[in-house]
Amino acid sequence: MPRVWRRRGFIIGAAIVVISIGIVFASIPFLPRTHVSITSSASHSVHGGSQSYPGLYALKIPGVLNNQNLAVGVVVINGTANFCVIEDSIVEPWVLSGNATNAPGSTFPSNSCIVQQQTAQSTIQFTATSQGTWDLVALNTSSTQITVDFNPA
Repeated sequence: MPRVWRRRGFIIGAAIVVISIGIVFASIPFLPRTHVSITSSASHSVHGGSQSYPGLYALKIPGVLNNQNLAVGVVVINGTANFCVIEDSIVEPWVLSGNATNAPGSTFPSNSCIVQQQTAQSTIQFTATSQGTWDLVALNTSSTQITVDFNPA
């Protein structure tokens, strides 16, 4: 009889271990994703604008890796802002060509944003689709100047 009890104990123990491992692997997709954020807070005024030619400020986030998860806390004072996460390589030439100063026919390239969110206070989260510098752009379509605080998340 002792052999039978040992064998049953071994089988029960093995079953518990297998079930435990299964539960751990099944739980992995539900774990919170870790993310990278900016290292210090920054505050910037964004002049008033319009729907066609918004005021804007682009917070540059350099050294982002492909498929890296990022999060930045934002607080808008005196209104709301439309936030756009976009590659710097798209925004920089657009700004340098004078498009950000209400040049006719050159609206902001919002179709290239990987995340768009209008808010007064939130955490903007995104996963980079390529390596390099990314911009978190605050767009102000109100005629009133706003201030945007960017914070580590």
